[in-house]
Amino acid sequence: MAADYRIGHRSFTNLSLYAFGLSGVWTGVGAGILPFKVLEALELGPIEVFGYALNKNGALGLISLIGLSVAAAMQLSAGWLSDRDSRPGRRLPYILVGGIGLAMITVLFGFAVSFASLFVVILAMQLFGNFGQGAANALIIDHVPEKRRGEAAGVLNLWRLLGAGILTVIVLQFMANYDPVDARQWMWYSIILMVVVLIGSTIWTVMSLRPRRGLSIPNIRWAASPTRSPGHELARPKKATISRSYVAFLIALAFALAAMSSLQIYALFFLQDVVGLENPADGADLLVIIIVVAAGLAVVPAGWLADRLGRDKLFFFAGACGATGATLLLFVSSLGPVLFIGVIIGVTIGLFLTLTWTVANDLVSRTSAARELGYTSIATLSGAVVARFAGVGIDVVNERSENLGYKVMLVSVALAFALSAVLLAKVARDAVRVDGQPRKEAHEAAAAPD
Repeated sequence: MAADYRIGHRSFTNLSLYAFGLSGVWTGVGAGILPFKVLEALELGPIEVFGYALNKNGALGLISLIGLSVAAAMQLSAGWLSDRDSRPGRRLPYILVGGIGLAMITVLFGFAVSFASLFVVILAMQLFGNFGQGAANALIIDHVPEKRRGEAAGVLNLWRLLGAGILTVIVLQFMANYDPVDARQWMWYSIILMVVVLIGSTIWTVMSLRPRRGLSIPNIRWAASPTRSPGHELARPKKATISRSYVAFLIALAFALAAMSSLQIYALFFLQDVVGLENPADGADLLVIIIVVAAGLAVVPAGWLADRLGRDKLFFFAGACGATGATLLLFVSSLGPVLFIGVIIGVTIGLFLTLTWTVANDLVSRTSAARELGYTSIATLSGAVVARFAGVGIDVVNERSENLGYKVMLVSVALAFALSAVLLAKVARDAVRVDGQPRKEAHEAAAAPD
């Protein structure tokens, strides 16, 4: 049966390759180019919002948080629209328009100079990128039977990590040679690379999944008598509300994302202040590589094991790894132990990425899958907001005692990993029971609707 998932509609790679280019653009722009753009905007004059002057970190944070807000709204909207079309290939026009539109706006990003123009361009990128992402969220539930969703989620997250890791490393190498006056070409090399990869990965997924009759203009009207393909329920949903289990899942997901985001955001300052590195960027680069590699090695086995052993058991393991890693960081004083702990953190991230997306697909209904999966973007926004504001608390506590703020942050991260794992395990266990009996896929060999 595994051979059925190597080609065409059922290939996990074909379902996931769009994420390679999309994640590469977001991380390449966010980590590699946007900081330079913000510094250039500050050189033109102070950045003020409602009379409050922003420094470089404040400007980056404002763009990030408002961008995530736009992303959440667009994912929900695009997902809702794609759910209302019952025809084959209903997700693909959104993915195509979103990918091509994001590529075009990314080129315009290279011309943005002022903070206002940067702000507008980033919001436009979020609109187009999440127009496609909102529909693409439902590809797994459209194409993959329940007993293979863990494996499919693992492959999806592998391509996300590969795109983010490979393209970001290349962009950072290019931007190391960048100068706003004498060597601007390196920024354009970076943008061209990201745009080409984004277009290529988008077209690959769209062409691989296109129905035989070709793509159609999206139809958002409810059909009077929708046709049913084997294993798919295309009838209009009876209600638009989401279940309590899904709400609990989103809350737990926000806790997990807040923990992971906190470790990411404050890693550089932790290496500088606690570990004592004079040039923390060098240590951070090595730490990022170790975490990405460890996460990449974990995502696919996590999905495979989730399909066979159960999601709940792996959530407990993921929570234990995360809590252990954060706790061990309380006692480090040199780079070596930090890098070793980075392996544990990477495995934790890989497990959470695959398991949470698998359970999300378990909880949503087929008829409104894209819209309901779009709510995960709200959890992402919530986690990011908590992590960003945690920085204020770290600074305040550090003023009372040297590096005490980092210790409080790490304890909070450990507790967040543990709490989220317990909640997610309970939700995952409940998701596979209906009246005390294991839930079964209506048609495990469901034919692909796209």
